[in-house]
Amino acid sequence: MLPRPWEGWGMKIKAFVALGAMAALCGCQTSNQADYMQIGYGPSFDVAHAQCEMHKGSVDQGYIAIGSPGFVAGAGIGNALGNLAAEDQYMKNCLILSGWKRAPHGQGATAAPTVAGGAPPTPYGIQRAPGSWINTALLDWSDANNKCVAGDKAACGTRAKLGAQLRAAGINPAPV
Repeated sequence: MLPRPWEGWGMKIKAFVALGAMAALCGCQTSNQADYMQIGYGPSFDVAHAQCEMHKGSVDQGYIAIGSPGFVAGAGIGNALGNLAAEDQYMKNCLILSGWKRAPHGQGATAAPTVAGGAPPTPYGIQRAPGSWINTALLDWSDANNKCVAGDKAACGTRAKLGAQLRAAGINPAPV
């Protein structure tokens, strides 16, 4: 009996389908500043994203699979999907620690320009983190201290008031 040229193609087709699915899944992860809004102090979005991107591979898990080619391919695809989910969660948490979070659908594009463009809302050009009155008071104290040293008497009063509030909270502000 003569060999059939189409025999053996079934496994090759499955391998190509698996590779195509992995390529499609890996290509889905895109992030840009329009998807995020600044929620606190930290680096610019580009810097924060690059730092998180460099380390996201550290959450990947390896795998060992022994069995039929289909089982090994399935285990590889399952591992790749699990790694993608872990990397996505890592990026989310890392960007939050850097002062950025995913904006509600459709609101990121309007949130980013308010922070980055126009007149800055604070002397530092970023929004104050909600609930972080200590961080805000420390930054305001530092700004008032610099102005006081330059001779602004009103800033000296602000510095004294903020210093009293911070000391009452157990923090002793000092110029850096």
